[in-house]
Amino acid sequence: MTSVSKKHIVIGTAGHIDHGKSALIKALTGVDPDRLKEEKERGMTTDLGFVFYSEDVTIIDVPGHEKFVRHMVAGASTIDFVIFVVAADDGVMPQTHEHLEILKLLGIKKGIVVITKKDLVEKDMLEIVIEDVKGALSNSFLENAPIITVSNTTKEGIVELRKSLDELIAQTEPKTDRGIFRMPIDRRFVIKGFGTVVAGTVLSGKVKIGDSVELLPEKKSVKVRGIEVHNKKIDTARTGFRAAINLVGADKGEIERGDVLAQPGFFEPSEYLNASLYLLSSAGKPLKNFTRLRIHVGTNEIFGRVVLLDKKLLEPGLKAMVQFRLESPAVCDINDNYVVRTYSPQITIGGGLIIEPKATKAKGFDEELISHLQRMEVGEPLVVVEEDLLANFDLPRKLEEIAHDVNLPLEEIKKLTENLTQQKKIICLDEKRGLYYHQENHEKLMAQINEKLHAYHKANPTGVGLSTLELLKSISRGLDKILLDRTLRAMEEAKIVRLTPDGKVNLFEHKVVVDKDLDTMIKKIEQLFLESGYKPPDYDGLLSRNLGSESTIKKAYRYMLDTGLLVNAGEGIVLHQKNVKEAEQKLVDFLKTNKEIRVSQFRDLLDASRKFVLPLLIYFDTRGVTIKRGDVRVLGQKYR
Repeated sequence: MTSVSKKHIVIGTAGHIDHGKSALIKALTGVDPDRLKEEKERGMTTDLGFVFYSEDVTIIDVPGHEKFVRHMVAGASTIDFVIFVVAADDGVMPQTHEHLEILKLLGIKKGIVVITKKDLVEKDMLEIVIEDVKGALSNSFLENAPIITVSNTTKEGIVELRKSLDELIAQTEPKTDRGIFRMPIDRRFVIKGFGTVVAGTVLSGKVKIGDSVELLPEKKSVKVRGIEVHNKKIDTARTGFRAAINLVGADKGEIERGDVLAQPGFFEPSEYLNASLYLLSSAGKPLKNFTRLRIHVGTNEIFGRVVLLDKKLLEPGLKAMVQFRLESPAVCDINDNYVVRTYSPQITIGGGLIIEPKATKAKGFDEELISHLQRMEVGEPLVVVEEDLLANFDLPRKLEEIAHDVNLPLEEIKKLTENLTQQKKIICLDEKRGLYYHQENHEKLMAQINEKLHAYHKANPTGVGLSTLELLKSISRGLDKILLDRTLRAMEEAKIVRLTPDGKVNLFEHKVVVDKDLDTMIKKIEQLFLESGYKPPDYDGLLSRNLGSESTIKKAYRYMLDTGLLVNAGEGIVLHQKNVKEAEQKLVDFLKTNKEIRVSQFRDLLDASRKFVLPLLIYFDTRGVTIKRGDVRVLGQKYR
C-alpha cells in the first residue's frame, strides 16, 4: 500500500456563479471539476467537484449559484483555506458578500483572492475591480490576502497563483486531531465489483482497512473494505485526508450527504444542539424566538427552530446563546462551525459554534445553563471535561463515560482528569473504578445534606436523624447511593455528621431533646425488653400494655432504635442491644469450639423459638459475625 504524508490540505473555492471557478481549477490542474452531465450542459457547477492539486492537496470546487449554497456550505465546512474568486467583468456581486460571510461563519482564517477573466476588461477597469474587491474584503479574514489577476483562457497569472498557493500550503498547519475518527459524508456512489463508496474529509482520528465503524445518524454498523486517497489505495486515512472509503454492510440508498462515518460509541445523533449564534448585520431584521431555520453543520442541512436562551430578541450584529430544536437528528462535535439560513427565502443570516452537540431540552434564561455554555464556548479540552463533571451533580462519572460525553480518547481523558485532580477541581471517589466528581458539586452536596439535617432537627427535636434513603430522596431521587454514602463518610470523618448504628444520619453537634415524659417512657420500654430477653414484644404489643399515650410510645421507640438501644434484627424482630451482644458472644464462643452451628443448635443455645433466632442469625450474617454455608453457619470475617 502507498503511504501518504500526515499533512493533507483541502482547499475550497468560493465566489459568484459564472465567475470562472471551475475554469480556474482546470487551468491550475488540467482537470475539469464539473463531473455531472447537468453541469456540462448548463455550464455551471451544481454540486461539489473534487480535483487533486498535488499528492497531498485537494481542491473542492463548490457551486456559486444561490440555489446551491447548501452544497457550498457542505464543501466549505471542511477546508483549510479558500481561493476566493471574483470575475473582472462582473466585479463584486451580492453573492460574493454572502459567500464571504459563510466562510467567516465557518471559521475559515486564510485564503487567496483571485480575479479571473482579466483578458475581458481594460487595464483601468481591472484596477477599479481590484479596489472594489479590497473594499469588500476590508475587516475580513481576507483583508491582507494576496490578490492575483488571471486569465483562465490565456493562462496569464496562473504561474503566480501556483506560487502563492504553494507558499500558503507550506504555511498551513495540519488539522487538530481530537483522536476519535469522524468523517462527514459529502459523496456516495457505487463502484461495480466493489459496492458502496462514501467520500469526505476526515475531521478527526484515523480509520484503517478492517475497522468496524458506525454510520450515523442511523447507528448502523459497517466495515471498511478499502480506502483511497488521491486515487491511491492506502491502509489508513488520517485527520485532514480527503478519503474515499469502500464500505461493507450498507447500500448507497441507505446513505445521504450529511451522514457521518465515525468510531463507534462516541458520537450520538441529537435533536437538541446548544450553540452560540452570531446574527449578521446584513440579516436586516431581528431574529425572533422559535423561528424556523435551515441549519448547515458539517455536510448536512437540517430544519429546526431556534430557542434564544439569553435574549428575548436577537438584533443584527449581536450574539446569543441558543438551542436548536431539530426536525431530524444531527451528528456533530464540540466546536463545530455552522451556518443558519432563513427557511424562505433562503438567505444566510448567521452562524457560530456548536457548544453541546448532545444537549437536552432547555428553557430560556436559565442562568446556570447560560453560564455553563459561556465557559464551554472556549472549547478547551480541560474546560470541557471539567464542565462535563460539573454538569453531572447526581452521578460520579467513569473515565469511559467522560470520554463518550466529550468525544475524546480515553488516554487523553486520563491526563485531563489527573490535571484537574492536581488542581483540586475534581476528586476521585474510587481509583479502582475510576469514579470522578467535581469538587464544587461535592461542596454543594455537603451543604444540602447539612441544610436537610438542620431542617429535620428543627422540626423533630426528639428525632435522632434521617435515614440515608430519606436523605437521598430529599436531595434528588436520581442521586447515586454510592456517592451519598462516600460523602457521608467524609463528613463523619470531618465531624460534621454522625451515622447511628441503625443507619440514621444526624448533625454532629445535635443533641436529642429528651424531656421527663419521654425519658420515663424509654425506661418503661427498656425494662420490658430486658425482661422479655429473646422473646421480645413487637410494636403492637407495646401499645397494648397501656404504658402511656401512643405518640409518646412512638417517639420513645423510634429514639431507642435510632440510638441503638434497641436493635432491629429484621422481619419485625426487635431486641435490646444487651441481648444482641450477649447472643453474639454465645454464638462466637460456640463456633470457636465447634466450627459450625445449625439454626436448631442456636435456638437451644438461647432457649428461644425459631421465629426469633433465624432473623438474628441473618442479622449476624450481614455484619460479618457468621457466614452461611448450606444449612450451617461458620465464623465470619469479623472474628477471623
